[in-house]
Amino acid sequence: MATSISYASGSDLDSDAENNRTLPECFDFVFKLHEEFETTSEPTSSDHLQKQLREGILLCEKAIRIVNDLQLFSNNEDFEEVSTNEIKYMLLSAFLAYLTGLNTHLPRSVAVNKSKLCYLDFLKLLKSYDVIQYDVHHSEDDEEENTMSLVKRPSSQNSDLSLQAAQRNNKIQRFKEKKAMEKKMTDLKVYMDKEHVDDEIKREFYLTLLKHWASKAVDEIDSCNLELQMLKHREEMARNGQGSQLNVSRNNETKKVKSFRPFILTKTQIQKQVFGLGYPSMPTMTVDEFYEQKLKEGTLSESVHTGHSMQNWAQNPEQDALEIEKEDAEKELKAERDDEEALARARAMDDWKDDHRRGEGNRYNKG
Repeated sequence: MATSISYASGSDLDSDAENNRTLPECFDFVFKLHEEFETTSEPTSSDHLQKQLREGILLCEKAIRIVNDLQLFSNNEDFEEVSTNEIKYMLLSAFLAYLTGLNTHLPRSVAVNKSKLCYLDFLKLLKSYDVIQYDVHHSEDDEEENTMSLVKRPSSQNSDLSLQAAQRNNKIQRFKEKKAMEKKMTDLKVYMDKEHVDDEIKREFYLTLLKHWASKAVDEIDSCNLELQMLKHREEMARNGQGSQLNVSRNNETKKVKSFRPFILTKTQIQKQVFGLGYPSMPTMTVDEFYEQKLKEGTLSESVHTGHSMQNWAQNPEQDALEIEKEDAEKELKAERDDEEALARARAMDDWKDDHRRGEGNRYNKG
């Protein structure tokens, strides 16, 4: 029994694009058009590309009609029985789905739904020839699931962590296979561009291309399902008038939000008493204010300020180096002369180290 490729009619588009092209010419145009859309940096919504896209959709639909009239594909034959030059026409449904999804002249929900149906028809055709192994299920009644699902899955309510992990591993595996197929197609494309191509290489190229688009169709159908749900939800909100109310409520909430006062996390009062950390957590004055206050109280003389401190050394590293050299020279000179004061100080330090263990006086941090 012959297998027909279904498609959504594009009679609302410009019919002049169909002209008198043959089936191979229609396919070549659509194939090159899809490559152009994949590589172009121009927005796909531009008038120039949209005009080409509508022409490509018409030619793709014409090619599908020719394939159905010629009955090129059948449920009673295997993939090995399909002629090498006819394998590529299995891609027509996928190309039609791809182009329809980019059509901005249709309502978005209509374009997405047509694209999804074409992708599903493409996967069914590949499944009938055992090109793909996973099943494709179509439910006419289940609108909540957008009428399609690939590889039967339990609902999200019944899914557990193991199922989510399995789905994630499946996506990772398909991603790796997709990268491998892209590399393989790039290698085979070199031979396909030659004038004379071996029949086996041509079949291998088209088979790899079919599997590549099958993997892409699975992802695109999931994206279509998600987008249709969002579009449906937006339409329901628009009908109920919730969209404008939601925007107003969001604006009011934004106006009511007050800035938070900065705060510092501290230990509890009991911990402060135990460790003796009773000082305020927030500083009450700057270092300069503290210094000025001590000067006014008379507890700090001006002479201290003019002394050579660590801050002055940091500001004047040359002076710091000279001071260090001077101290080292004085120590060497005293050691050479066996200075009694220096020897007594060194011996006293040795005796003190013998009587006091290292860290003995560190009772606060204990470390």
